[in-house]
Amino acid sequence: MTGMAQSHYRLGMNYYHGKGVERSFSEALKWFRLAAQENYSRAFFMLGRMADTGKGMEQNPEEAVKWYRLAANENYARAQNQLGQCYFKGRGVDPSFEEALKWFRLAAAQNYSDAQYNLGLMYAKGHGVTKDFAEAKRWWSKAAEQGNPKVQFTLGHMYLIGKGVKRNYAKARQWFRQAADQGLPTAQYHLGLMHARGTGVLQNFTEARKWLLKAAEQGYVEAQYSLGSILTRGNNEIHDPAEALKWYLKAAKRSHLRAMVAVGQLYAKGLGVETNLKEAHHWWLTAADAGNSDAQFNLGVMYINGKGVERDYAEARKWWTRAADQGHTKAQYCLGIMYSTGTGVPQDVDEAMKWKEAAELWETLD
Repeated sequence: MTGMAQSHYRLGMNYYHGKGVERSFSEALKWFRLAAQENYSRAFFMLGRMADTGKGMEQNPEEAVKWYRLAANENYARAQNQLGQCYFKGRGVDPSFEEALKWFRLAAAQNYSDAQYNLGLMYAKGHGVTKDFAEAKRWWSKAAEQGNPKVQFTLGHMYLIGKGVKRNYAKARQWFRQAADQGLPTAQYHLGLMHARGTGVLQNFTEARKWLLKAAEQGYVEAQYSLGSILTRGNNEIHDPAEALKWYLKAAKRSHLRAMVAVGQLYAKGLGVETNLKEAHHWWLTAADAGNSDAQFNLGVMYINGKGVERDYAEARKWWTRAADQGHTKAQYCLGIMYSTGTGVPQDVDEAMKWKEAAELWETLD
């Protein structure tokens, strides 16, 4: 390798990222190729990346593997890890856990944290090796200690649920916090939930809101829903239905079904917004059509009472039946009452008992 090769590579990186120059993948490609002609391993890798992603050239996984292999054979850890990924996923090569393990191990031995994470996953899942959570944890710990937030979150989750390790909420919180401080939204979300539920810590809705907000602002949909939930149900210090509606809507517009149900409830009850049964019906119908049993039950209530819609016993029975078939106990009880009283259906004691017994069974199972 010469200083010229390194200069060509750096110039290519500037064009690739638009650093100090107008971003241009075609220019980046030109300079990476010049550096590659002088056997610069990082240029090999970037040519592989461009072929892999179709930036600056036509997407070509086989071409990507060729360049990754050249860089990997030069002992470039990042390329070794990427080549391992190609073998794991069968992208540009025939899938092979054996080859994936080989390249992950080579990169992991150089303390490349992403490879250590991937190697841990192989042991955790038993891909190409005997499943071994202790070995998975060993590799994940190496990566986490280097500050890899994805691995820190994985370790935190292991301790949270007690998978492969003894459940330890203090260690779960420790790893979630380290990943959360680096901006990982999944870690921020789980840390927020721990504070909201009082899992291993004193329940603290203010702290929960802080972490859920960080994840929600990054677009993490579960955090958007959970933030709405604590703003609706939390203590007076954070109770804010109008702000809750804002976050519920963000999640609902991304097809989060429980958020749709929550939006409907706020509109139906006039919490944080003027009562609007038409809007409530819209959101519940959208969620119900997608199979959410709570929304199906709520629609049944609207139709049986004629609230926001014309009273329609057939529609009420339809939606309650769909919810009841999924084990929704309130819907099962309501169907039982419909059949026992003959409300909108022929009176049928056997059908009434069937649904009431189903509801009691589900309550026993719960």
